[in-house]
Amino acid sequence: MRKVSLLIILLLMAVAPVLAIGEEKQPPANLEYSFYIDPVADPEKAEFEIILHNQGNTELSFEFPTSQKYEISVFDANKNKVYLYSEGKSFAQAFETLRLKPQEKMKWVESWDYSKSGKRVPEGKYTVIAQLKAISINGKPVGDKKLLTDTKTMYIPGENPVFKGVVTAGSNGIYEIKGEARPINGKFYYTAEDGHNQLIPETEVIPGEKYHQWNPFLLEISIPEAKLPQNGSVILNLYERSKDGEIIHTYPVLLERFNNHN
Repeated sequence: MRKVSLLIILLLMAVAPVLAIGEEKQPPANLEYSFYIDPVADPEKAEFEIILHNQGNTELSFEFPTSQKYEISVFDANKNKVYLYSEGKSFAQAFETLRLKPQEKMKWVESWDYSKSGKRVPEGKYTVIAQLKAISINGKPVGDKKLLTDTKTMYIPGENPVFKGVVTAGSNGIYEIKGEARPINGKFYYTAEDGHNQLIPETEVIPGEKYHQWNPFLLEISIPEAKLPQNGSVILNLYERSKDGEIIHTYPVLLERFNNHN
């Protein structure tokens, strides 16, 4: 009996150090973060909104080998690269660290004018790939690059024959829209919506000249704060109507994005 008891004691002594070491080397909680890109294809340019979000309860430190934080690539239907964000740009060759507090977001916005080698790319469906260039997170090397990569698709429209050079200013429901127009029938229309609700009903605009002469226009619109979306985008739609009343030559304009729930 004494031999059995002694054997049990020796086994426990042998296992105890292993258990202690195991407790000291418990892996940290899973890091919770997301990285994604939201492309919006306007008639004359694409806008890329890039988000890095710390979704966890601890601070995260992202280490980068240069000052470049991300890469954006766009491919056509034949998988030919038509745009690369870093092309023609220079970045500081020094390590940089980006720290995000719990639940904090970092947002970057870039744009592309649809040009490749000085020419506009054809109308069609394109693939957008964004990659965060971090090489380590909280001091640990990034093993799976897929966690720092996001892929989306967007449809690039053809050139609009009636509207061009549209720019916007303003926020929180008060906007100013400038551009040039040459409506075939001498007038055009606009509405504003958030993807679900119409915020401004159809409104007629007569710029003064017909096709082929480009003429500047200025629109000043106001949307009540109560109608603005808490999470979504406010879009202005410029368009003409054919002789039969059909909507033609639509030109959507992003006025503002709202993310009040975050």
